[in-house]
Amino acid sequence: MNSKEKFSAILLAVYTVLYFGIALMVSATFKDIAATQVAGMPLAIWGGLLVIITGVIITRLYLKRMDAEENE
Repeated sequence: MNSKEKFSAILLAVYTVLYFGIALMVSATFKDIAATQVAGMPLAIWGGLLVIITGVIITRLYLKRMDAEENE
């Protein structure tokens, strides 16, 4: 596995764990945890925002790394 594939796999693993962790939190089993108020909003809302922001950051990191490797 070369460095490009390894970097991509790590980013995918981070996002997958985060995404499914938040999805599990908002499931019916953990609805009480998801409804916990944090700074005036339910924890589920904060989790959703975290997933979106993390997706943007990971995409940016990936594109920056691929651009740097392409220019070498």
